[in-house]
Amino acid sequence: MDMLGAMRVFQKVATTLSFTEAGDLLGLAPSSVSRQIDALEEHFGVKLLTRTTRRLSLTEAGAACKAQVDNLLAEFEAVNESIAAFGDEPRGRLKVSSPRVFGKRLVAPLVPDFLEAYPRVTLELSLTDDYVDLVETDTDVVIRIGALGDSSLVSRPLGRYRRVAVCAPSYLRGREAPEVPADLARHNCLRYRRSGERVAWHFARPDSGETIEHLPQGDFFANDVEVLLGAAESGLGVALLPYWLVREHLDTGALVQLLRDFPLASTMQATGIHFVYLLNRRQSRKVHAFMDHVSGRVGHLLT
Repeated sequence: MDMLGAMRVFQKVATTLSFTEAGDLLGLAPSSVSRQIDALEEHFGVKLLTRTTRRLSLTEAGAACKAQVDNLLAEFEAVNESIAAFGDEPRGRLKVSSPRVFGKRLVAPLVPDFLEAYPRVTLELSLTDDYVDLVETDTDVVIRIGALGDSSLVSRPLGRYRRVAVCAPSYLRGREAPEVPADLARHNCLRYRRSGERVAWHFARPDSGETIEHLPQGDFFANDVEVLLGAAESGLGVALLPYWLVREHLDTGALVQLLRDFPLASTMQATGIHFVYLLNRRQSRKVHAFMDHVSGRVGHLLT
């Protein structure tokens, strides 16, 4: 039995609690995944998983094994990275995760040039707005917007997360543009909302920096900033959107920026956008090559 391979399979099964999902991630048939788990359990002489017709769950031994396997595979990857650092060229699989729209608009267009520059790298780009655990998902580098949280990770700044209030010129026909945040009460605000939450808009006073909170009102909300962008372009109302998403629309005049004297204030804006990676990737040539590539091409949009 290939113990290292079996441990990789077990880690994926223990994370997803599904032979099918683990197989999809590893490019293996569910039957092959099941056989490797059986072989691992026979080797250890204990049950690692409880199987029912509906679900898988970790036994006490399985939970202990997963913790050890996570550490072992992380250390193994660290050895790979440290030895590969002696080479002249980045190589190997590079798994990157990014927020969905940010990744689609800013990161994905950079992939062809990156792979042309580094032909020995295989890039896997995952776009998700969910929190990504780097160890459990075997991810090399994550782009995160907002607070970093886990101090055990290494971070590198990519830029500011700046949002602006915008609308289409057609929306302002027959309406007075808001001059202060309180004026938004007279306008149809296009709201971003997830899971029914009600999100306030926070502005900073230009003289004191004091925060002004405005609870937007309007007849449309969505949990997707691209949908809100389309609604704003159509003249439906005022939207609060990332600058990198609307920059070209402002340049062409398709949208106009409102309340320029009142910058947006939020935790995400204060903490910015970062690359995040594990300590054992600190010498990885492929990780640093990717971060340099992205920073050099989109960093100016995030200032």
